[in-house]
Amino acid sequence: MKGKQSPSEEHKEHPVITKLDVTTDTITSRGGLNLLVKYLDTIGVYSLLLSRFGWFRKSRKGAAIETLFRQILCFFFDGTSSHVSYFDHLKRDEGYAAIIETAHDKMVSSHQVKRFFSRFSFVCSKSFRWILKGLFLWRLLIENPSLLIFTLDTQVLDNDDALKRQGVSVSYKRKKGFQPLHLLWNGKIIDALFRGGSTHGNNGQGARTMLTEMVRFIRKHYSQSVPIWNEAGQWVL
Repeated sequence: MKGKQSPSEEHKEHPVITKLDVTTDTITSRGGLNLLVKYLDTIGVYSLLLSRFGWFRKSRKGAAIETLFRQILCFFFDGTSSHVSYFDHLKRDEGYAAIIETAHDKMVSSHQVKRFFSRFSFVCSKSFRWILKGLFLWRLLIENPSLLIFTLDTQVLDNDDALKRQGVSVSYKRKKGFQPLHLLWNGKIIDALFRGGSTHGNNGQGARTMLTEMVRFIRKHYSQSVPIWNEAGQWVL
């Protein structure tokens, strides 16, 4: 029978913290973001974004559009802060820059992000919808489903704390914001219609038009015969 190990032998097999000190290594608490970066690079989302918004960059002196989108998407997925000023904190974090595979001197400031956001308008929503459909088609061709089930729903966006609230209106949840209409498949947003907060789900022809356009898109680019149902198990079109 093996005898009891001495404390020193136990520590060798199961290391314990015996000292806290400063390290010269570059570390970060957001290591999981690197998996997101790898995923975004693999699916080619940047080529879709550049095809629609590449013209935003009018000078080589500014940050590249792909670099801006990479950092903004990571900022959204991270969720540590919802304030644009947080980009100034990230700009000083060498570990964060390494994790998202961006050179430290290419990290953008809050002022650069604000200038970038200022270029967007409601007109750009058509481009974002085109990108969503492109990603949807990419996923369809991978999974090749024999049946499509869609969910149509709205989402209330709280904009009460924002200083600039152009276009907002009070939603049914008493929040001053927006209430976009979302078309979902397998829990993923495949199309979205940006609207004011007081606009209800069946307002006007928005829902019907969105479904009609999506069905035509599927029939043209994916399948002429795949069944398309809503969440209640009814035929869409």
